[in-house]
Amino acid sequence: MNDNIIVRTEKDYKVSKWSGGDTTELYLYPENGDYKAGNFQLRISSATVEVDQSEFTSLPGVERYLMIFQGHLDMIHGENEKVSLEPYEVDHFDGGVPTVSYGKVIDFNLMLKNGARGRMEALCLESGQEWKIVPEKDENFLAIYVRKGEILIGDVVLGPHELGVIKKWNTKEGIRVAARSQSRLGICRAEL
Repeated sequence: MNDNIIVRTEKDYKVSKWSGGDTTELYLYPENGDYKAGNFQLRISSATVEVDQSEFTSLPGVERYLMIFQGHLDMIHGENEKVSLEPYEVDHFDGGVPTVSYGKVIDFNLMLKNGARGRMEALCLESGQEWKIVPEKDENFLAIYVRKGEILIGDVVLGPHELGVIKKWNTKEGIRVAARSQSRLGICRAEL
């Protein structure tokens, strides 16, 4: 067992309602932080959007990444910037810019603030496929969320809707598909 990997499952997540559906907080750093008070550096969440049109909460000072797991989403950031997302495509935007979205989806979010820097990416692996992920300069945090399938990171198994977190990430990690099916992942990398 890799002692560096923290595994979070659905019993560990915090679920709350918002005007357009549910938000599931998968991970907050620091862990004793408070999202509503803005006392955090990193927040990873997934939300359901159950209405045709919604307005994003204004979050000045928050850098946001958003990926769609299911559905199609059109967004308008500010007055003119239009973005369309299909499953496993990522958008990066300023949380303080007014954003309106159109479409019913399940999404995946990374929020960064208070000096944190990072990015989000999708990883779609086929049965038997392996992938190596290496920290880039100053990256020291890695989170892998399994939306679909089952993967191995070292000898740690992550199944559907589980999150693996490495807080002191400093070495190459191998990810491989553990089951005889596809795996669909959301990956968050950061410098905290």
